Amino acid sequence: MKIYLSLGANLGNRGETLRQALRKIACLPQTCLKASAPFYETAPWGKLEQPAFINTVAMVETELSPLNFLHKTQQIELDLGRVRHEHWGARTIDIDLLWAEDFASDTEELKLPHPYLTERAFVLMPLRDIAPDLVVQGRKVADWCREETIQQQEIHPAAELSEPYPLSMIACVDEQLGIGRKGELLVHSREDMNHFRQVTLGQVVIMGRKTLESLPGGRPLPGRINIVLSRTLVRDDVRICRNLAELWTMLGKLQMEEPHRKFICIGGGEVYSLLLPYAKEIWLTELAGKFVADAFFPAYEGFFEAAREARSGLSFVRLLRAGAFISNRSW
Repeated sequence: MKIYLSLGANLGNRGETLRQALRKIACLPQTCLKASAPFYETAPWGKLEQPAFINTVAMVETELSPLNFLHKTQQIELDLGRVRHEHWGARTIDIDLLWAEDFASDTEELKLPHPYLTERAFVLMPLRDIAPDLVVQGRKVADWCREETIQQQEIHPAAELSEPYPLSMIACVDEQLGIGRKGELLVHSREDMNHFRQVTLGQVVIMGRKTLESLPGGRPLPGRINIVLSRTLVRDDVRICRNLAELWTMLGKLQMEEPHRKFICIGGGEVYSLLLPYAKEIWLTELAGKFVADAFFPAYEGFFEAAREARSGLSFVRLLRAGAFISNRSW
């Protein structure tokens, strides 16, 4: 069964809360997150004297009943700190079911389709992004969006990452997932370097300070936007983020400038471990044998092998996170 749902937040780190909610939804039993819309900054609805919201819409395919699915999303709200103080008031996270395939309900606990679905721009606009032809109350979502009452509501794209798993990773590893020793790669392979260049050229690469210093001449990679995660680094030839909140803000702005850019983590070990929970794709160059390494790629449970190619004694492998969709906004 397909279910469309609306997510919104106007307290705390709004964007990351929504992404975390989407990740939790993707992990629900018998459920697959199939699509999520871009994020929108929207004026509050109902109670106007409160902070602006970030809103989005998602679609899942699930074997759960709509009521069971509702209970699961209510638990996600609680896990993320939702406290219901007042109707239409400020909230850390709000998840509403909008529409379910071949299903209607008009009980106190669950009303589907959602009674306000066709009145709210913050629902209709992101819903149009992923389901413009969905028919609600006899009209397509795209047609509802043309209504004057919808056009007059305050809403605009948010400079915020919308994908729950926005990152790729690339690394060269031995059979123990070793990636380096004393700040150097385990091997220097022209074939691997060509592969690395092909994947990363023109994209955004994210690294730690030590990885930057290990690059030729300690200089940023040409033809790419170089972002360094570091609390202490001071340089004007790279973009520096002191923490994850700064990283998500920077990547959100870059995505607005160029929606199809890849965000690729290139190391080192600590940065791989920090960012792996946010990755949906891993490119690994596998080396035969075990080397003496002091830096390692983290164990990557929950990924499946999507492609493998052997060249010049190396194996080039692409791994995808199970249940993480590849959206139209990304690569």
